[in-house]
Amino acid sequence: LTLGLSKTLAKQKGVHSVNLERREPTDKTVIANWEQKHCCKLPNDLKNFYLSIEGFKMDWEGEYGGETFLIGAMEINPITQLRRIGGFESASDGEMSPNLDDLDRLVGKRGKPLFKSTCKIFELQNCPNNSIVCLVYLEYKVSPTIWLLDRSLEWHFIAKNFTHYFRMMLVYHGFPEWQYALTPIGLSPAAKLLMSGLAPELLSPPTFKKTIGDADCRIDPTIFKVRSKMKSSTTDERSSTGHQDRGAEGETSVATRSQEQQSSH
Repeated sequence: LTLGLSKTLAKQKGVHSVNLERREPTDKTVIANWEQKHCCKLPNDLKNFYLSIEGFKMDWEGEYGGETFLIGAMEINPITQLRRIGGFESASDGEMSPNLDDLDRLVGKRGKPLFKSTCKIFELQNCPNNSIVCLVYLEYKVSPTIWLLDRSLEWHFIAKNFTHYFRMMLVYHGFPEWQYALTPIGLSPAAKLLMSGLAPELLSPPTFKKTIGDADCRIDPTIFKVRSKMKSSTTDERSSTGHQDRGAEGETSVATRSQEQQSSH
């Protein structure tokens, strides 16, 4: 599940311990009840994740000067804690007070999650810095995406699906505030200092990361145009050469005939 990250961290210098909680799979009836309650279907990757383990929690500690301290933490809420945020018609219908629908009217933007009932938002991970990683079903969308809700209630797109988010979490080793490295806000100086000391390769420029992320095996159709031009030019050269050769052969045959006539006379 961790793609060997726990063993890799355990071998790293300065790491004191790696703690991975062992959890049982989630029962199918629990997943079915959750889907029925919220009237939405979990994506296949997240459903398979819960069928293999009831949530996920892994952290690792470092040691310095004889003292241990927490470095990184990775966590995915169990389905029983996959609670909905917002989506209430009134403050009396839920625990949210004041009503978050009022915020939509102030800062609502197209293409971003809204707290009203037509958009379904679920708490996937509660981060220590008062931000929340959310599983979001946008309006009229069947497939959910992963977003970060920061402490100022601003939305930041993180990943197109759960699998992509989980892999990025492993790549960033659960460093503090690692999600902010994918947003315009960026890492805080303390988080950047910690990451630069233990995993400096994760601090590559955003443009470089975007180039890697957007890399796609696409064929440029213009290469066929170049080849066709080269082919046509080659054909023209061959045809012109053929005409020249045939002309030379004709001249040679005429000269030969004239010589034969002279010799006969």
